[in-house]
Amino acid sequence: MVTATRTRLLIWDWNGTLLDDTQFCYGIANRMRVERGMPPLEGVDAYRRVFRFPIIDYYRAMGYTFETESYDDVSVAFHRLYEQGVGGCPLTPGAKETLLAVRARGVEQILLSVTSQRRLEREAALKGVADCFSEILGQRDDLGAGKADMARRLLASRGLPPESVLFVGDTHHDAEIAASLGCRAALLTSGHQTREALAGCGAVLIDALAEVPALL
Repeated sequence: MVTATRTRLLIWDWNGTLLDDTQFCYGIANRMRVERGMPPLEGVDAYRRVFRFPIIDYYRAMGYTFETESYDDVSVAFHRLYEQGVGGCPLTPGAKETLLAVRARGVEQILLSVTSQRRLEREAALKGVADCFSEILGQRDDLGAGKADMARRLLASRGLPPESVLFVGDTHHDAEIAASLGCRAALLTSGHQTREALAGCGAVLIDALAEVPALL
């Protein structure tokens, strides 16, 4: 028997939300900084404090000036290192159990990410969760241009009232997208931004994915 719920669609972010890659990205950030003569960030929370969208602003916050190399060159360098090691990143604790619990409620789930489409599909399959989603929607490239337009088109295609959609992510940008669409948002505090960075953005803050089913 499917439990009644006000939520008809749950849009999931991938990186830092379902995929636990924050520590890994921190390591890449430091490797790239050292290679460019910058001091390493002291601890993963230092990385989480500077991380933001658009991604170009994150690099600027870390001290990149793009005077000797372009943003595209820096982004390509990051994704080369990311692709070499992302296979070692686990799912966030409770991710698969939560996806299955949401599916048991009869709620449609979609994966939406700034990760490239090809890599997003591959990663979801490798982690054994691809079949939890009715659609997997990624970017056409690795430049992190944003996903607001993708989310807008998605909701328009579904014809759902915004209040019936829950957006689960781990960044202030995820909350901004949800707010722009009139959707509810829940943000995981262990992802790419600190709880302090997420406070005051109008979203529900959760410390574990196991809290999501109660929000449906």
